[in-house]
Amino acid sequence: MLVLLVLFALSAWAQTTTLTAPWLLVYDPEGRPRWEIRMERLVRTKDGWEGENVSVTLFFEGNPVFSVQAQRLSADPLGRNWSLWGDLRGEGYEFSFSAERAFWQDRLILEEFAAEGKDFRVRAREARWELSGTLELFEAQAQGSGWTLSFPYGKYAEKVLWAQEVEASGHGVSLRADFLEFHTEEGQAKFQKVELVRSS
Repeated sequence: MLVLLVLFALSAWAQTTTLTAPWLLVYDPEGRPRWEIRMERLVRTKDGWEGENVSVTLFFEGNPVFSVQAQRLSADPLGRNWSLWGDLRGEGYEFSFSAERAFWQDRLILEEFAAEGKDFRVRAREARWELSGTLELFEAQAQGSGWTLSFPYGKYAEKVLWAQEVEASGHGVSLRADFLEFHTEEGQAKFQKVELVRSS
């Protein structure tokens, strides 16, 4: 069994990484878990690590907030950055989600992202998910409370979606708006600078 303890600096702070094949655990500067990666197989390569049948748990302030499963993983030698792909699925912040690929670069970055929650569904070319729960969406479509929405950029946090340059249809109308504030739990949508496209 391989056991390796490494201390290194990231920006202005340090973190601790423990590698116990096939298990990688990273702590924040306060000694709380930041992420945990387990896999059926872990192989050392010239560029870092390769893993198969992977399970990842991500923590915020020591509490688990995401669980992700994938077929494959690659990571740098110290486990600071890693990527997942192959039947990638997960859960976090009351959503179940899937993606073609995921990266860790100080946040969870997901390509070809799709997520479904109790009151809201969303798809995006790319999503950037902070451990605190804030979700940024790029080239996205969303559905909830009878609305279908498309927008190039949006941000979702605490059950509220803010989006720019929105095209929306629902409740017998289609419209364009410069800005949207959508409270997904209540189904309340507030549009600003609206152009009505069609009414029925």
